[in-house]
Amino acid sequence: MKKPAILLALTASLLAPLASPAQATPRVSAQSIIVNPVPTTLSAQVWVDRDPSGSYAPNYRINDPIRVSVRVNEDAYVYLFSVDPSGSVDQVLPNRLGGGNFVRAGQVRSFPSANDNFTYSVGGTPGLNKVLVVASRRQLDLSELSSFKSNDAFATVKPQGEKRLAQALSIVVNPVQQPIPQQDWVSDTAFFNATY
Repeated sequence: MKKPAILLALTASLLAPLASPAQATPRVSAQSIIVNPVPTTLSAQVWVDRDPSGSYAPNYRINDPIRVSVRVNEDAYVYLFSVDPSGSVDQVLPNRLGGGNFVRAGQVRSFPSANDNFTYSVGGTPGLNKVLVVASRRQLDLSELSSFKSNDAFATVKPQGEKRLAQALSIVVNPVQQPIPQQDWVSDTAFFNATY
């Protein structure tokens, strides 16, 4: 089964209205924008197979296979989203194709793994694509963000577009009841270019 791949960067400007003045300014690096506004010891890295360093946006042709990998420094649940240049958002993980989204500290997990009976392929609109990983020490409730339809292998993300996804993710990690401490989650973003 093939699924269009990939993805999302949340900008500090999108999250600024969501942060209180008492919170620290989000950390920004050349490679990614960390959406968690406070320092945390939890770290996550995401990259695509043509750029294991995560330092640039490699080129893929539409329909090329692609593999996304993540590593966390502590045991964590990982959630992968993709955003294409048109703003279309897909939830890559968790999915119904097998394998969980729990990753052990120091372990590199690739999606799909070499043992999976499916592949991801680059699809959608040519241009800069983004892959977002959100890693959390606690399992997140994504029911307000995405849902599975009947027998679909992948969940449908309800809010489309980066701004709406950023707002929905802020609700997931900061729910009214039992908010997740900001030190318990972090994100990272990888990029790639899709061409014909």
